[in-house]
Order: sequence, then C-alpha cells, then structure tokens
Amino acid sequence: MAGLLARVIRALDRALPGPRVGGRESPRAYAEWEHRLGRRLLDEYRGWFGSLGGRRVLDAGCGLGGKSVAYAQAGAAVVGVDINHAHARGAVDFARGRGLRLDVLTADATRLPFAAGSFDLVIANDSMEHFADPAAALAELARVTRTGGHVFIFFTPWGSPLASHLYDYIHLPWCHLLLGERLIGELLELTLSERGDPDPAGAAGRLLEGYRTENNRLNVRDYRAIVRAQPGLETVFEQLKPPRFRFLAPLTGIPRLGELLTGTVTALLRKTG
Repeated sequence: MAGLLARVIRALDRALPGPRVGGRESPRAYAEWEHRLGRRLLDEYRGWFGSLGGRRVLDAGCGLGGKSVAYAQAGAAVVGVDINHAHARGAVDFARGRGLRLDVLTADATRLPFAAGSFDLVIANDSMEHFADPAAALAELARVTRTGGHVFIFFTPWGSPLASHLYDYIHLPWCHLLLGERLIGELLELTLSERGDPDPAGAAGRLLEGYRTENNRLNVRDYRAIVRAQPGLETVFEQLKPPRFRFLAPLTGIPRLGELLTGTVTALLRKTG
C-alpha cells in the first residue's frame, strides 16, 4: 500500500504535463509513431550519412518496424533485428501493411547473425540505452559495418529527465534520480489504481521489473568511453540535445550539469578499419 509521501508526490505529479510521446494507444499506433520518428531523423541528419538509396542498412533494435519502413521507403535494403520476437513479428506485419517485404530477425545485438562488413549503415535508434551490454553491442554493430561505412546512434542517456521510461505513469522529471525504487513502485501503483487497473500492485511490479532490467543506465560520459575503447571507429558527428528547451543546448557540454540537461545523444560513427 502506498504511503503518505507517495500520495503527496502523486498529487503534485498530476499537475505536471506529460511528455510529448505518441503511439501509446496500441502497437499499431506505436509503429506509426516510430515511422514518423524515422522519417524525421532521416530529414534532419541525411546530410551527414547521405542518401539511403541502394545501401544495405541494419536497423538494430527495430521495435515494431516503423523506422525500418521509413528507411526502406528512402531506398535502402533494410534488415531489422530485435531481441523481442513479438516486436520482430509486428515489424514484419507493419511493413506488409505498407506494401513492403521486410527481413526481420529475432537476435541479441551482442551476437548478430551476420558476416563482418555486411552493411553500409547500421542504425541503433532508441536502442543503445536498452542493450544489456552496450560496449559489446557497439562492438558487434561495428563488426557488421563495412570499412568506410557508418553507425548512427540515437539514444536517451541516463541523466535525461525522461530516462526512466516511466513517463506514461510518472511525469516528474528525473524521477529515477530523485526517488528510490520503493517510492517509484508506490507511485506506479497509485497511478494504475486511479486508471482502474484490476491489479495495480501486480501491474506496478511488472513495470518496476522492466524499469530495472530494460534500461542499462548508460550516461553520456560512459557512452563516450565505450566509443573511445572501440578500435576502428571514429566520431564524425555528435549532438547533445535538451529534451524541450533548445536554448539550453550550450549547457549540455558542461560536465555533470550537461548529463542532466541532455535529452538525447545523436552520433554518427565511421568505421575506419
């Protein structure tokens, strides 16, 4: 049962605006949101990695396939990989609904079933923070990229206000840094109870388990250390972007403070050998 402190925080949390994340209504809606995100990222960063036409692209952590479809529609020969079999199956179905045939495999990013140098471009979009071993995953992404090819990374670092990935239930920024797990669990249970969940305690427990296991707590400093330790990769471009207030972008370069103000890390890495 939730304690007094959790109830007070929950009362305040109701007044806070939720994040602007779409696709929460259904898996189909989420795939559509992924598709919009994929198209937006292509438009914004195409100048860095060029046209996808005729290029072999790996979508690592493809989710429900929306981004993979966006890359295929841009002319790429896309292969999707996701550790979740239901997601992989959903990606195939979403592509089929768009009139595309998409190759999707269920596999761990740390053990990819491809030969070295198989892809011109590897994209890990909203994936790096979820890999169980991000260093091993980056090594694999580099291995399957051809020499001269690129790895494109887009992820939410642990210091971000939204890094808990619980923002559908708790709107408090940095809740994962400000609150202990027990209090987070109580807030989840209160929220679910208010929404009429028949088993709020059980559902809160499952969400909390996902919170513990599905985010590797990768921050900006550790991400950079992983890249530096990976032979044969060089950073072509890196951008630290605040989640909402773009005027704060210059502050993201300040150690410690920047970790808290960075909403997303975007980077393009080139394989040099």
